[in-house]
Amino acid sequence: MSVPKSLLMPLSSSGQERERMLSALSVTAHFSARLEVLHATLNPRQFIPDEVVARRMPQNLLHELETLAKKYSVTEASELKKLFLSLCGEYRIQHSERFSQDGPSAYWQEINGLRSELVGERGKVSDLIIVPQPKSGNPTSTFEAAIMHSGKPVLLVPRTLTTFSADRVLIAWNGSTESARAVTSALSVLKQAKEVVVGCSNRSAFREPGIDKLVHYLAHHGVTAVGKRFDSRRCSAGEGLLRLSESVGCDLIVMGAFTHRRVHEQIFGGVTRHMVGYAKVPVWMMH
Repeated sequence: MSVPKSLLMPLSSSGQERERMLSALSVTAHFSARLEVLHATLNPRQFIPDEVVARRMPQNLLHELETLAKKYSVTEASELKKLFLSLCGEYRIQHSERFSQDGPSAYWQEINGLRSELVGERGKVSDLIIVPQPKSGNPTSTFEAAIMHSGKPVLLVPRTLTTFSADRVLIAWNGSTESARAVTSALSVLKQAKEVVVGCSNRSAFREPGIDKLVHYLAHHGVTAVGKRFDSRRCSAGEGLLRLSESVGCDLIVMGAFTHRRVHEQIFGGVTRHMVGYAKVPVWMMH
């Protein structure tokens, strides 16, 4: 895959807004790309079934709810946009509705609708979707829509991270189709990295293609990588992977997302859920 040039980031006022904006702008500058910040709002009427509106809810109450919601959303959007424009100016990133070939640029997009649906839809015409780690530590509907429906890689970013780097990259490899897609989508990043490590758990070491074959494949693309196994017999694969990432001092993890059947993931957790909850560096994911 070529260097990502079209980035998408959904944004809401759920805390660490400044840090999340700085992180996205840092990614934008790193790739000299265009960032679209998607701020979605919902009309209360969209939550209420049509039959309830038609038969039971007084129109004056519905109108009052819509007025309050609009007032709040306009105020929230205005404050967030003001902060975003200030940060764009501070970091010399052009704010423009049109794409610029002269360097990184950004655009603030106000839109009405359900955030998760909009991200799944708009992500299809983006190169990379930037999603912050959820405050709850559990995958959100927006994160899952980005992963499962956009068909594009997702960059999961710690909420307080403000500077993006990809000098040292760790590939989480288990021979799965999802892992292969993640590696392919991140090839441009891997080519620019100063160090690439392919990590594999003891449990996945027998799966083909193995570490050696991936290292050989990467060499064809001019990427020098070394393989490392980590022990996940006394801990989960997610815990073992994060320990390895800390030991090699990586800036970025590349991995497949939801590589097992979803029912298995929901019952037993899985590496994807562990990264969502505990990763301390950005994670480049692909389903």
